[in-house]
Amino acid sequence: MNYIGSKLSLLPFLEKEILEFTDLDTDQTFLDVFAGTGVVSQHFKKLGFRVIANDIQYYSYCLNRAYVGINSQPTFAGIVETLPRPSDLLVYDSVDVVLSYLNRLEGVEGFVYSNYCPGGTNGTEYPRQYFTDENGKRCDAIRLKVEEWYKSAKISDDEYYYLLTSLVEAIDKVANTASVYGAFLKHIKQSARKSLTLERLEIVPNHKLHHVFNCDGNLVVGKTKCDILYIDPPYNQRQYCTNYHVLETIARYDSPSLRGVTGLRDCDDQKSNFCYKGKALGALDELIRRAKTRFVFLSYNSEGLMSEDRIIATMEHYGRVELKTQDYRRFRADKDRKKRKYKANSVVEFLFCLEKFASI
Repeated sequence: MNYIGSKLSLLPFLEKEILEFTDLDTDQTFLDVFAGTGVVSQHFKKLGFRVIANDIQYYSYCLNRAYVGINSQPTFAGIVETLPRPSDLLVYDSVDVVLSYLNRLEGVEGFVYSNYCPGGTNGTEYPRQYFTDENGKRCDAIRLKVEEWYKSAKISDDEYYYLLTSLVEAIDKVANTASVYGAFLKHIKQSARKSLTLERLEIVPNHKLHHVFNCDGNLVVGKTKCDILYIDPPYNQRQYCTNYHVLETIARYDSPSLRGVTGLRDCDDQKSNFCYKGKALGALDELIRRAKTRFVFLSYNSEGLMSEDRIIATMEHYGRVELKTQDYRRFRADKDRKKRKYKANSVVEFLFCLEKFASI
């Protein structure tokens, strides 16, 4: 998923600097308090850490619940024997049987079609085209079937979040947007014309018990002991709840009231103080003060709302601080547009490293 602030290309940098600074072995607890799509949590799970991932966005919780919370491919024992085996499936595999069944469902005119597609919103006050009519209907059919299985106890929690994650990943690939959901494109782009198709997830095999939460980061940090706290907050005014509101609604499938051209849902309770210049430093200070850990790492960059000097000054109240840097290519949500001008093609990625005083 092309995600604001994704650390996918920075994983080697993060791994190297975090492991060198902490001198810990990998049999420790890693808390990723703003996990997003979970790429950092997954990476440290692969390294052998016990991972705790949290995010206030529910679609993010689904992703982390699958990629971090599940340690092996699910069996779908409660439904697989009732489903037809695809003729093109050479080797019997329960995951493939279930995904194939869902991919072959006939589309229905549900919430996604009725609110985010041209056919469903034609003639309304706010016509929208986040997805083609076909993909909107397919999304509705899959989401309804998964919910039906779950509510009738035919699939487990792990299996439920596995399928929700596969759907979120699949629908994002065929979204008619310039990466985020703050707007849709006027014309259906080529990638959005492809058919929505659920795919297998890459699950990291692991024998350790990991935990995933969907709540305010301060609550998790204040109640959770860990060896490493990793903080990757928003860097600017972009609220994740407004930029990914469509994925939130598909994940929840709670039929919310929508407003405006883009169909925003009410998300005031998900807005982050890190998106406000006057509140960001205070939010950082509160997280560090609450942290029950020896090591704290903050990912940020040179164009963030908080300045390098003020971040260091805030962190130095709590212990020894070092700053690691690396050049990083800028995220461009509207990369296909020519009107918007950028100061530079890259920014400097910061990793602020803190070892807290023993008495704190």
